[in-house]
Amino acid sequence: MNLCGQNRFFIPIVLLLSLFLFQCAGTASKGTDTLNFITIEEELSLGEELNSFTVRHLNIIRNSRLNGFLDEMAERIGAVSHWRGLDYSVFIINEPDINHFSLPGGNIYIFRGLLEQAVEADEIASIIAHEIVHLSQRDAVARLGEKYSYSFAAQQVIGENPEIADHLIMSLYRPDTILDYPPEQELSADRIALQYTLDAGYDPRSMITLLEKIKEIERTQPGRLELLRMTHTSTSSRLRRVQKEMRKLSIDPTRFQDDTERFSSLKTLLTKIP
Repeated sequence: MNLCGQNRFFIPIVLLLSLFLFQCAGTASKGTDTLNFITIEEELSLGEELNSFTVRHLNIIRNSRLNGFLDEMAERIGAVSHWRGLDYSVFIINEPDINHFSLPGGNIYIFRGLLEQAVEADEIASIIAHEIVHLSQRDAVARLGEKYSYSFAAQQVIGENPEIADHLIMSLYRPDTILDYPPEQELSADRIALQYTLDAGYDPRSMITLLEKIKEIERTQPGRLELLRMTHTSTSSRLRRVQKEMRKLSIDPTRFQDDTERFSSLKTLLTKIP
């Protein structure tokens, strides 16, 4: 059953669960070992279960060249992150929406629509870096605990109370949803992602060019940003903050990875995938 294909603007049940459990959350400095209600091993196990369910029910593009390139990129960025031992994997959701999210355990999901908007590989690197910030700081499970109490969250994480997932789905559009992330937390993720991008050998200025493209789509095709707007602050706010933070970085273009030709080839390959 292809849940995404039923309605391009309707979030499938599995994506709903993924989004409000594990979509972008805060970026407070807390390290990877300070969430006492769930161990790292339990978080990784949860990530495996959710990813197994997600890849079965979302319209995932399975292409070794595309996935290999994105996984390699994530590996480079992950190596300079605050969780360097995590195995990061990137999946492409075959939908035209402009969106991205991540699940515990190192799994990152980028929508085809976002990938198609990128001209340079560095633009996608900035998105992957943004998600790796959240993953490396274990923001998703922390947000779950903060929103529903740690004992409640722990029951969900280790599977002791399967009814909690139903409660979370029913609460998606209610005041107690965990989708209402404070804008400052998302802006912080962008700030840290700039440094990750730079340290991994990609051009952090690419985040500006991609946000500018998203801002234009926001004006001309707002429906394609429905999912992104649910979980991220406004593109204009992000763009202003990123431009400000960029001035603090020391940029040396000679250090950047040159993936132009390879990325262009992969974009051509993507056009041939229905």
